[in-house]
Amino acid sequence: MFNKEIYIKEMTKMVDNAIERMKNEHSQFKIFTASIWTDPNAAASSIGFDSKENSLKNVDKSNEWDKKYYEKYLAEGNLEQAALFKPEEATRMFNPADYNLKDFEETSHKSFSKNWESETDGKCWTELYPALREIGKYAFAKIKNANLEDGFELSINGKKDWYGKTWKIK
Repeated sequence: MFNKEIYIKEMTKMVDNAIERMKNEHSQFKIFTASIWTDPNAAASSIGFDSKENSLKNVDKSNEWDKKYYEKYLAEGNLEQAALFKPEEATRMFNPADYNLKDFEETSHKSFSKNWESETDGKCWTELYPALREIGKYAFAKIKNANLEDGFELSINGKKDWYGKTWKIK
């Protein structure tokens, strides 16, 4: 069902194309976050890029929204609900759907079929996640020479989170 060799080729091509396009089309863009994800039900993957300015703006917007509900539930004495809306002290937006350059480069997979996750009750991740980690390592090595912001991170998704494993420049 899963052909890791083909998946690695599909993903390295996507990463290489994205990095080349960034150099050619967005040479002044400072990358704060790069996010690579694979959706095993859609049989698709994507890489997106975010700037520090956009990330902080989105964190602030999210915290403003959360703060309204946090204060409302605190005033009502509902501490359990309030805890769900407690503003975070995050310095980065983790949702790739909110990035400046979301889905900057995409690929449709031939290496596995659609609905892979559903059809395996999530067991697909035992094969997919190690391959995705391999791509993360590959992408991190390739992107190190790009126009990176201080505090740069590259992430891949996992079974439960769009922003799972990360690599950081130290």
